[in-house]
Amino acid sequence: MNRSDRKFFCVLYLIVLSITICMPIYAKAGNQEAAQAYGKTSMNLFREVVKKSDVNENILISPDSIITAMTIVENGAAGKTLSEMKHAFGDVSVKKYNQYLSSVHQSLSSSKAITYKPANAIWYNKDHISVQKAFRRKVKASFDAEISGTRFDAQAAEKINRWVSRKTRKKIRKIIDRLEPSDRAVIVNAVYFKGAWMDPYAGTHRKKFTDAKGNATTVNMLEGTEDEYITLKRGKGFVKYYSGGKTAFLGILPPKGMSVKEYVAGLSEKDLISAYRKRKTGNVIVRTRMPEFTCSYETSMKKSLQRMGIRRAFTNHADFSKMSNGDIHIDDVLHKTYIKLDKNGTEAAAVTAVVMKANSVCPQIEPKIYRVYLDRPFVYAIIDTESGAPLFMGVVNHVA
Repeated sequence: MNRSDRKFFCVLYLIVLSITICMPIYAKAGNQEAAQAYGKTSMNLFREVVKKSDVNENILISPDSIITAMTIVENGAAGKTLSEMKHAFGDVSVKKYNQYLSSVHQSLSSSKAITYKPANAIWYNKDHISVQKAFRRKVKASFDAEISGTRFDAQAAEKINRWVSRKTRKKIRKIIDRLEPSDRAVIVNAVYFKGAWMDPYAGTHRKKFTDAKGNATTVNMLEGTEDEYITLKRGKGFVKYYSGGKTAFLGILPPKGMSVKEYVAGLSEKDLISAYRKRKTGNVIVRTRMPEFTCSYETSMKKSLQRMGIRRAFTNHADFSKMSNGDIHIDDVLHKTYIKLDKNGTEAAAVTAVVMKANSVCPQIEPKIYRVYLDRPFVYAIIDTESGAPLFMGVVNHVA
């Protein structure tokens, strides 16, 4: 599996895991509208990232991390800036998103079968701005966000990176290279996931994997038998549960002759959830094979978010008056992820940092037996088993 394939596999995994966990909980809380908006936004983010990826690149994003960080920022937006952000995230009020994400995170964090630890923090340049009291109250109540005023020097960047490393259990050690004199705030979400397979694999087998460029490599493959089979847009796949049954891994093989990029371009959030809900579960045996893999991925989400309609927030015309007394805009949205999948289970982490700058004088530019052998580029997801919504989504185009 080459780097491109691995990246694609990783992205799909993170998106699916994210949507899956969040949707059922939200529905329970009576916020079906926000659950649907979360699912749609997750798939939009995934498609945007996959669209700009290289042919043999492995991808991994956490919609949960990106949406949470941006929702915190949205709590400080006003006017047309707020309208654009609201529309890009499904035309759901920020209050409903706050309630939805809060209930999802509380539910997952309380699970004893898996580890799911979200964390949020805001650092602001105390020499130049202050943070509005109402904004503090909202993000503390909904996201338990830590808020710190500090001088934006080299020590501040190190402090942020130490926090990131601690919250991801050292899987992601750095998100900020340095802070500039014009930087005014950094809003960070971190999430850590660890789940053991309900039915662990006995070991690995050396088998061939053909990457997106057609190159075959011998890699460690996990072979097993599952009892849930899914079909999705002519693709085929299987479901493998994590301990406790609250989350699951979906492995999806696109139709022969179709690249993962083409495949993902034709998917919607409804397709994914529907495929999981309509999975075949009775009198089914699925012979499975998939590679062990580790993937680290990083990207800027700025252009993807702009293509989704969030433009004013990245310019001098941004209105974040509900957050701060200073004239500020979003400079970049940095995203890093990590995943390790092996015979024992899955470990994943993600960090999203929204870097905000001071406005400048010049404006900025905006018994039936099935066989599913994941021995060529494939898509995967970690899902919430109640709703089918993804928490993580990824693509594996190659395996090292």
